[in-house]
Amino acid sequence: MCNGIVISGISSSAGKTTISIGIMAALKNMGLRVQPFKAGPDFIDPGFHTLVTDRPSRNLDLWMCGEDYVLKCFSENIRDADMAIVEGVMGLFDGGEVSTAELAKVLGLPVLLIVNAGAMAESIAPIVRGFESFDSGVTVAGVILNRVGSERHFEILREAIDKHTNVKVLGFLPEKDEFGIPERHLGLTVAEERPVSDKEINSLSEAVSQYIDIEEVINIGTTHCPCL
Repeated sequence: MCNGIVISGISSSAGKTTISIGIMAALKNMGLRVQPFKAGPDFIDPGFHTLVTDRPSRNLDLWMCGEDYVLKCFSENIRDADMAIVEGVMGLFDGGEVSTAELAKVLGLPVLLIVNAGAMAESIAPIVRGFESFDSGVTVAGVILNRVGSERHFEILREAIDKHTNVKVLGFLPEKDEFGIPERHLGLTVAEERPVSDKEINSLSEAVSQYIDIEEVINIGTTHCPCL
């Protein structure tokens, strides 16, 4: 079993952690065994992953651990899982040879791109197109739009992306503060401090199920992922 996806943003603060844990929670509520991973050495995001999935989140760090260890860690931890969700770090191509994009290529996984679209309209198209075409070895299979103001706003964004790219728009999250994880100096508040309640996680899961095509997320993770 090697079904999986990488969730990355166009930059830091795009909303990838919020959407990652929302997708994890939605998949778990569907009865799937979700194995979480985090690109890089970060310890904060994996705490949220574990909180949501009830499975230890593993770090995949090409710089400190190397490609062989990353592949071994990934393959060993997905043996009894239905879907692997790998949350990226920073923007998709940030970090060069140890970027989230390189990790996606090493693992052979497709990428779901998160875009903070709160202050955007048609200009979103060249951004998505640029990420789509920047590296032919990276499969940007879908895009999820964050902080969208309304259904009409979403339609404008989706029409522009559909017209100018081949990336499938999987949905959006509305611009609501309760969907965010509190931040502080040096990053997010850690999971052990319980900055989000079970009720808020359930609310996020319900929003993901309502506004994002979770079946297509599963389809992308299933059809694009080669066995290791």
